[in-house]
Amino acid sequence: MSTTDPVLRALVFAVSMAKERMGVALAVNGTIITGHLVSPEEYATAVIEEIRRSRAEEVPAGGGPEGFFLRIAESAKERRERHRAAALAGDFDSGSEQDLPDYLHLVDAFAGDRPAGGAGATWRIRLEDVSGWSLAQVGTPDVRTA
Repeated sequence: MSTTDPVLRALVFAVSMAKERMGVALAVNGTIITGHLVSPEEYATAVIEEIRRSRAEEVPAGGGPEGFFLRIAESAKERRERHRAAALAGDFDSGSEQDLPDYLHLVDAFAGDRPAGGAGATWRIRLEDVSGWSLAQVGTPDVRTA
């Protein structure tokens, strides 16, 4: 039996399908985490950018961990497009449990207080671990990547 908040699951699904951002504050295993809720696709793109910034040398695009996250981004994009096509055709059951996510994705996220001028982290959090949440003003989001 899932202990995941169904409203939070639906919100994560809606943000993923619309490819939007939304500021949230989450209680996760006793820690408050704030950040911008994003689609799995945007999360993967943010991780790829972090990988690229952390490298001292140039590596061919799509190699190593970057390639793994490129596949995640592509898979998320394909899933979103399938859901949209099914919805347009009237074949999509939005209440289907199997279609709802088990994880949420944050960018520009902080545990506790945001340090002045500090860059936030990229997080992937299991929805089942969230014991409470709210919408939140999370400061200025980074420039959105396409």
